Amino acid sequence: MTRKPAAPANLRNGLKWRDGRPRWEPSPANRACGFAGLDLKDAAGDWMDRGAATTSADARTAWASIVRAAMRDDDAGGKARGTLRAALDRLPPVSADPASRHKRALVADLIEHGRAVLENREPGMTAALSHGPRTVGALIDAYFADTSAMRNLARSSQKAYAVCAKRVRAKFGSQRVDEITPGQLRAWHTELVDEISVSTANLVIGTCGAMFQWATWQDPPWLAVTPVQRLKLPRAKGRRVFWTVEEETAFVSWCDANGYADVADAVTICLWTGARQVDVCKASLDDLSQTTWRYIPQKTEKKDQEALPGILAPITARVDRRRQEVADRPVRQIGSPPALWNPVGRRHTSITIGHRFREARAAAVKAGALPATFAGKRLQDTRDTCVTRLYAAKVTLARIGSWGGWSQPERILREHYLTLLDEGAVEDAGLLKVWARDQGLTWAA
Repeated sequence: MTRKPAAPANLRNGLKWRDGRPRWEPSPANRACGFAGLDLKDAAGDWMDRGAATTSADARTAWASIVRAAMRDDDAGGKARGTLRAALDRLPPVSADPASRHKRALVADLIEHGRAVLENREPGMTAALSHGPRTVGALIDAYFADTSAMRNLARSSQKAYAVCAKRVRAKFGSQRVDEITPGQLRAWHTELVDEISVSTANLVIGTCGAMFQWATWQDPPWLAVTPVQRLKLPRAKGRRVFWTVEEETAFVSWCDANGYADVADAVTICLWTGARQVDVCKASLDDLSQTTWRYIPQKTEKKDQEALPGILAPITARVDRRRQEVADRPVRQIGSPPALWNPVGRRHTSITIGHRFREARAAAVKAGALPATFAGKRLQDTRDTCVTRLYAAKVTLARIGSWGGWSQPERILREHYLTLLDEGAVEDAGLLKVWARDQGLTWAA
């Protein structure tokens, strides 16, 4: 006769072992609170081994202890209810992973008991899933813990959202998600504008929008409709800054003569393609050796929005200089060398070329090669400069958009740059003068 394996020794926290079948049994105190026992099976329906069963029993015992303490009517019960609320608020949303969902299911009845205690009602699983307390603080934690949501964000966006989330937590962290109203968010936006700036305020509310939208997509949803909609927030004003041809010529020449040829390369490529510095850092010499450069800007790669600038003589000259620099180096690379190369021997990144540019700009101004006003120019302004040059060259709006990957070049020009094109206004005034003369109008000189 085959003997059944003996039950493991040193069982704890209500774990019972019956003929190879583990089960959690509540203590008398827990049973008096209405907590039921539970057979311990895995997600596939098989009996758990000792390790998994012990972990599950520990989890059920821990939740039962917290909820049981919260059911007391004395001061200790009040403190326990605060601990219980914090524990419930920290719970992440139910995962799509079957194993994670099963772990939650093993303690779901105790979680529901806890919610019922805090909401002063009878336990009911459906009501708990639909109306359980969800704070903004818990939403922030759950949103950043969702790996699929983070994969849909660029790394730079993740960092920006994380910074803004600190402000959101400080303002609304303890409030329920479904209690936040559009009016509250709009009023807070006004406060942020007065305290910081329009652009930062918009970024913070944009972060709220992403998190609240995520909350509506969960199953069950944290709230039915996001409060971040139709707020009609003001837009930040553009910098209204661009480089003159004289500034470009003087700065590039100074850089070439003073050990900043890499900065001159970056400035020239950015000015004549309208590319952002991060995209130029990713470009190779082969990319810029054709008549056009087809690429997808990093900022719009999720939209698959392409840019296609033409390659002009100033860029070709910089590429030739760079190729000669590569040929003179003793070390050879596999594949096409990068267009921008840090003097320390590494491919430039957006951060390193930005640092080099600021260093060169300060030195050029100090040397008197450029006026003091040039200290206010940024490398990012080269993209703005390119769009104004294309417009001044009478390139159509459709072609301007495809050149640099601008989705709305007409709005960019109207809101930020056309006011700077004085020569265009003078030209238009001349055309109007001719029209007036043709209509028989004469004006005194």
